[in-house]
Amino acid sequence: MTHRPDKSPRPEYRLTEWERDWEIHKHQRAAERARKGPILRAMRRGFMLRCPNCDKGRLLTGFLTPSPSCGHCGEAYDHIRTDDFAPWLGIFVIGHTLVPLAILVEKLFAPSLLVHLLLWVPIGLEMVLLFLPRAKGMGLGFMWALGLRGDEHQY
Repeated sequence: MTHRPDKSPRPEYRLTEWERDWEIHKHQRAAERARKGPILRAMRRGFMLRCPNCDKGRLLTGFLTPSPSCGHCGEAYDHIRTDDFAPWLGIFVIGHTLVPLAILVEKLFAPSLLVHLLLWVPIGLEMVLLFLPRAKGMGLGFMWALGLRGDEHQY
């Protein structure tokens, strides 16, 4: 125990297991992050559905299925779990785009409900089909650049 000037004892602070692991993780990953380059570059490459490392290989093999590794440089992605990032970002971006547009069209033209359905359902589906894989790639590029796997807090 150390003593403060007012003579009241204060217990020594000990790092928890998680804090020790985090300190080790920070120092181990610093060199790796420097090698990988800027985070925004990796996110841009992921958004374009390209390998965040070399910008040449394909990132996804299916609609939302990441390839196990890059076909060009061999960088592995199968350990990265983006989980709900792509749907969350898709709901956020597409919802904040479609709802104001639908309100604007309603205020300006006052179309019937059938016109709204015929207009917004196809536009919404197209936006989802185009944006969701790109959001998955962007999340994967972000996590790759930071050296994250997606299971950091699952002890």
